[in-house]
Amino acid sequence: MNRNINIFDADFWGEILQTIKSQKGRSLMTAFGVFWGIFMLTLLIGAGMGLDNGVAGRVKSMPANLLWLVPKETTMPYKGFGRDRKWKMGHKDELEIRRRVGNGVDYVSAICFADFQNVSCGEQTYQYQVLGVTPEFYGALPQRVLEGRFIDDIDIMEHRKVCVIGLHIAEVLFDNIAEATGRIVEVNGMPLKVVGVSKTTNEQINIGVDLSESVFMPLPTEQAAYGRGDEIDAFVVILKDSVPVAHYRSQIENLIKENNSVHPDDQLALTSVTLGDMLVMYKNIFTGINLLIWIIGLGTLMAGLIGISNIMLVTVKERTQEIGIRRALGAQPANIVTQIMMESLVLTMGAGLAGLSMGVWLLSFAGRMLPEGESLPFTNPYMPFWTALASLLIIVAGGLFAGWLPTKRALQIKPIDALREE
Repeated sequence: MNRNINIFDADFWGEILQTIKSQKGRSLMTAFGVFWGIFMLTLLIGAGMGLDNGVAGRVKSMPANLLWLVPKETTMPYKGFGRDRKWKMGHKDELEIRRRVGNGVDYVSAICFADFQNVSCGEQTYQYQVLGVTPEFYGALPQRVLEGRFIDDIDIMEHRKVCVIGLHIAEVLFDNIAEATGRIVEVNGMPLKVVGVSKTTNEQINIGVDLSESVFMPLPTEQAAYGRGDEIDAFVVILKDSVPVAHYRSQIENLIKENNSVHPDDQLALTSVTLGDMLVMYKNIFTGINLLIWIIGLGTLMAGLIGISNIMLVTVKERTQEIGIRRALGAQPANIVTQIMMESLVLTMGAGLAGLSMGVWLLSFAGRMLPEGESLPFTNPYMPFWTALASLLIIVAGGLFAGWLPTKRALQIKPIDALREE
């Protein structure tokens, strides 16, 4: 009884396991708190990673040097114009961007929004968003043509009355999407020949419209049909990969303001958004989500650790005579400390590793069971290796902390008092 404890001794670990098994029910119920805490922490972190992969990951698949430009009401008077002036960009702005930026521009896509219009085929009529676009629009947003083709340069030059419809529209108006191409649909009574069916490949990234529920027609056709003249509602500028978008952003904004008599210091008159802005926005969102996940997970884990600390206090109380006898027979305080701390650590590590393993397995199973889909906002949930390692370190530290208070209680036991304990 008075021998020094060797943590590499099989008898030492056998004694610890025997102590835990002697209070099997109580130990299991208390360990379940740690198991549940690390299990929920693993699931929450994995779910956050799955959401990050499904949403922010798809933003990264868009063109890196993308710049959105949308005019807003002015907030400052300038050159005889008052504030709150509504203005639109025009074809001259596109030409100026190409002239000023030169070889740095990959392409410029102009967009006009016609809001919701009646779209008919036969006796069916529904309201869908109508847009006038150029061929470059196809590369500006994550989308794919399923049948036929997209708007091309000849459609633009000849002001053809053709359109590309979103997948959902094709499914509603036609029995089979393959039958859609070549058919005629009417947009507010204007007949348009369907030349293609497209779908968004990321429903979380949009410009205020659902691409799968939109009708795209050549920009000049839309402008003529709705009396828009030369008006353009938005530009998507894609710069070459070798050109950083930040280098030309201010220059492009200033030349558009100059062309349209907008005060150069009016920051609210022209909205410009880059892919970097989107990534920063998503990063901030997911940072908040991850912080909340850690607060909830660690709070649950802490509750389990407190439970283990409490049961160890009870265990020390019940073993008062045993500890006192050991002290009377010459057991060193370090021996008592080591045994109690190791009992707490074994209980915590066992429950923690079980919870972590179960959580990782469930995330892997969920990843395999998720349906494959480009627009799915949740994909590939997993627990990062370094996060799992950090969780294990937290479990170790928590197990040692849970055993510290019972250890202090054990060291305060005097042999003479312990022998009188009933």
